[in-house]
Amino acid sequence: MAKIPLRNLLSLTQKRFLQRNPAPSSASKPPPLKSALSPFPKSSPNSKSVLNCLKSYGFENTQIAILVQKHPKILNCRVNTKLKPKLEYLIQKGFMGKLLPELVVSNPLILLRSLDSLIKSSFEFLSPFLNGEELLVAIKRSSWLVTLNWNTVLQPNVDFLIREGISASRISKLLVSQPRALLQSHDRIVYAVKTVKEIGLEPKQLRFIHALRVICSMSKSNWTKKVEAFMSLGWSKEEVLNNFRKDPVCLTCSEKKLRYLMDFYVNTMKLDLKTIIAYPKLLHYSVDKRIIARYKVLKVLEAMKLIKDDKKIVWVIAMTEKKFLKEYITKHKDKVPGLLDMYQHAAKQRKTTKGKNEKLDPKSASLTPVM
Repeated sequence: MAKIPLRNLLSLTQKRFLQRNPAPSSASKPPPLKSALSPFPKSSPNSKSVLNCLKSYGFENTQIAILVQKHPKILNCRVNTKLKPKLEYLIQKGFMGKLLPELVVSNPLILLRSLDSLIKSSFEFLSPFLNGEELLVAIKRSSWLVTLNWNTVLQPNVDFLIREGISASRISKLLVSQPRALLQSHDRIVYAVKTVKEIGLEPKQLRFIHALRVICSMSKSNWTKKVEAFMSLGWSKEEVLNNFRKDPVCLTCSEKKLRYLMDFYVNTMKLDLKTIIAYPKLLHYSVDKRIIARYKVLKVLEAMKLIKDDKKIVWVIAMTEKKFLKEYITKHKDKVPGLLDMYQHAAKQRKTTKGKNEKLDPKSASLTPVM
């Protein structure tokens, strides 16, 4: 798994956070603020102060309307002793500008939980594991970290993982990359650890936390179905588990994507099953943006005798975008005008036609060679 510098990770998470929790668009028809407030008495003593306070901290009317609809009790918050101290504390912790209202709208319980006994104590519990920027990333990924009772949910899970031999630094990585995994029920965490150990990974291995993430992300029945899906495509159970030990994330590939990829690799690209099994990262890549687009470029270059057709295609798929562009696009741009446009269009074309002209039935994808 590639390491992403924390600054880049923070920037990426901010963008994804805002994408996942955007201000409501006109298409979604959010309730007008006046409409959201209509069920409540106009004489409510705090309502006007609460609304003015939220607006002063950058909340838009549509965001306030959503907050009121989800949790009307917010209108009864005491502004000076309850509301402002929480908002100021969150700003102090890094939730500035648009991030503050977006965080609160994603989990309005933040405004209703106790600042001292829950929110601050949650930050204090997390601080030994995460620095300031890492805390920001983790909480944006799961704001439940500061609204659930950490001493009954998070702490027992963290203490258990430490007893099992997982280092504090690995727990930090898990909190940053997948905080929800640590917010599972304690029984669920115990089951996940036991399952990963039975598969053959040890807690001291870095891959253990990635495997733990994967097991926590699906139910027992879905795990069984996932393994059976691989086996239906020619993998043995041991090959599936061996790949999970080498690269746990490959088992997060959806069945739909798995069947499509296997069909494309075997029937179109003519890769043999052993090659695919030997390179589990082949299941990570985007079908649209990488695999199909690069394959089309290679076929054009092979047809024009500009490259040999015995080039190990797995290496080409695994190349960084920068290296692929340099070795297969820029290098041949004079002999193949428009190659870059074709490459870029290949991804966009399938992306725009997917679900319209192209219909993918995952059950129809098989390893039967195309005649």
